[in-house]
Amino acid sequence: MLTFALFRLAFMVYQLKQTLQITFNDFVNIIVRGAWMDLSLTGYITLLTSIFIGILLLANKKWLKGYLAFQTILLLTIISLISISDIELYRNWGFRIDATPLLYLKTPKEAMASMETFMIIIFVIVTILTIIGLYWAYRKWIASTLNRVENGKWWYAPIFIVIAGTMILPIRGGLGIAPMNPGKVYFSSNTYCNHAALNAPWNMMYSISKSGKMNKRYPDSIGKEKAQALFAELMQNNPDSTKVLRTDRPNIVLIMLESFSSKLIETLGGKEGVTPNFNALSNEGLFFTKMISSGDRSDKGIIAIVSGFPAQPTQSVIKYPTKSRKLATISGALVDAGYNASFYYGGDPDFANIRSYLYSAKFSRIITQDDFPRNYRNSKWGVHDEHVFKYLLNDIDTAKGPFFKMFFTLSNHEPFEIPTKSKYPGTEEVNQFLSSAFYTDSSLGNFFADAKKRDWYNNTLFILIADHGHRHLGKSTNYSTDKFSIPMLWLGGALNTEPARIDKVCSQIDLASTLLNQLNLNHSSFVFSKDILNQHTQPFAYYAFNNGYGFVSATDTIIYDHVSRQYIMQNGVETEKTTDKASAFFYVYQDVFLGL
Repeated sequence: MLTFALFRLAFMVYQLKQTLQITFNDFVNIIVRGAWMDLSLTGYITLLTSIFIGILLLANKKWLKGYLAFQTILLLTIISLISISDIELYRNWGFRIDATPLLYLKTPKEAMASMETFMIIIFVIVTILTIIGLYWAYRKWIASTLNRVENGKWWYAPIFIVIAGTMILPIRGGLGIAPMNPGKVYFSSNTYCNHAALNAPWNMMYSISKSGKMNKRYPDSIGKEKAQALFAELMQNNPDSTKVLRTDRPNIVLIMLESFSSKLIETLGGKEGVTPNFNALSNEGLFFTKMISSGDRSDKGIIAIVSGFPAQPTQSVIKYPTKSRKLATISGALVDAGYNASFYYGGDPDFANIRSYLYSAKFSRIITQDDFPRNYRNSKWGVHDEHVFKYLLNDIDTAKGPFFKMFFTLSNHEPFEIPTKSKYPGTEEVNQFLSSAFYTDSSLGNFFADAKKRDWYNNTLFILIADHGHRHLGKSTNYSTDKFSIPMLWLGGALNTEPARIDKVCSQIDLASTLLNQLNLNHSSFVFSKDILNQHTQPFAYYAFNNGYGFVSATDTIIYDHVSRQYIMQNGVETEKTTDKASAFFYVYQDVFLGL
């Protein structure tokens, strides 16, 4: 822990220009949160050490001393090499060391050629001196205590195995749902503060553990030139678009509804009576009736909505900060245009590494379960929707515009716990799902009943959209289109149009271009997003399920399985042409993803 703390201070001294720009409170947070991640890596080391001590205590103590000396030299060498390299690399790269340097191992001559000989010599000398100094400290203050160690007893072994087992707690970073990840130590809109809190060896280890799946390339069924030509045709966009807003700088409230499948919405042919408030609101604005979620999990949904980036077949790009931070974001575009951006979530945003993404997306304020009294956290996931809706309402009352506020609900998530009496009694999970959806809908209705009484309602655009669909209601397979069908609704006083249904196939990823075009803001960075309100854009939606994808057009549905390399479904009137378009979209998407 002391070694990691020293390397963190060395990092901050080396980046002195940026360090001098932070506040004292930022400095304290860097040290405290950094120690949290340091403890995680220390837990891994202690787990390994405890197992070997438990075994070697049964042997001569010289074996134990020899092993510990070897392990210490090895770890100090690895930690020093990574940490000292990171200090200089950060100055050039702007991000903490990860798996990226391993890409250069195939061409070491080219990698070394980019460094000055003088810097290489300095790096080698400093690293050697650091290892020697740290090992000397180990020999003086730690190894000397081993002289008093006696040979172990047989019952020492299980004790040290138990000690090893307890290291799961620091390794995970606590008892929370989310295990340790880079986002856990993020706390500031200042990227440097978040980076300084990271533990360089831990960050590299994390990145390497993810890099295999992250860089997997699926076989292509279409040539590059054909794919790019078809993709360009798919994304062709006439500049003319139907304008539906009174102003190009309204306040914007985006509500991402957990698991709000179209199957729940009566006005979309869903079950009657589950979402009466949403049903009523759908008659007051622009109701997008053929919206398809890009993925089947929240971590994929938030990326699709905020960054207009398609979901991945297995992993989610949000778990790879080196990639996700490069994505364009709606919030980033709005902040650059003068908006204040805030994010509201009643749970722990460290789940799935969401926090680090939010800071990269320029959200300056992130409201979490920690901003509520402890007695409000009566759900496995955190604070129930009704309390966060009230918090959001009070915040808007004092907000200065233009503002962008995004609220991610959580009550309608497994295990479907709600603080009220269930509308659909019984222990069957489907009934619990329906009851929790009814609860969220009730909270939504109460919010809008209060919001409509406020003056700011007249200049606010509300966007209601689900993060993904759900398997419940019906017998949906993991790849069927109805599982991915979700609603999107625009309403509020900022709309300058009569209520209408938009019966055009579209995707979550299309929200970015559609919204930014209404605000007369550039949306060219969202290469996969198209303007739904432009009559000339082609109606289609891509979605990803586990190791496969679906592609829905106005007339066809194509579903492809990566494992069997076969089409599960090719239904419609122009399946051959649509199959080529689906393949082209996936080809270009995969190229962009791997190139991030």
